[in-house]
Amino acid sequence: MRLADVRRFDVPAEIVTKTEDAVRGAGAEGYELFVLWTGVLSGEVFTVRTPHVPKQTSYRLEAGLCVRVDGDELHRLNRWLYEASEVLAVQVHTHPTEAYHSDTDNTYPMVTQVGGLSIVLPHFGAGGFTDPGVATYRLAPAGWQRLHDHAARRLVQVI
Repeated sequence: MRLADVRRFDVPAEIVTKTEDAVRGAGAEGYELFVLWTGVLSGEVFTVRTPHVPKQTSYRLEAGLCVRVDGDELHRLNRWLYEASEVLAVQVHTHPTEAYHSDTDNTYPMVTQVGGLSIVLPHFGAGGFTDPGVATYRLAPAGWQRLHDHAARRLVQVI
């Protein structure tokens, strides 16, 4: 099974809560933050098991905000994924205003497997995952495709 075959991502409510707390904490300081969700595939369902807040450096630049995760941290995460038999499937991050995929988001994603998700929370995650401005993208062979809100709600299920 591949992420491209997944028809539903099941996310435990406590992982949603931990993710919201993490992004809001960074947002209170005026920074964006990446949270990664890993888990397991079973048929057409991906079950999120583990949230990760990788060691990252946040920047405020004239052009806007950005986040960098160094190679050593990516290597550590990849080793962990291998040892835990989990797959990186979802990246969650915030923007200070509206949620969208920037050129940087498109060019340097953390999730690189076709079928993976990128969820962007507006206003540093203040409204959480229920904010009507949340933007959800799915990686297709041609690049990141924004999902309509109803399709995103069907695809990502909080359990």
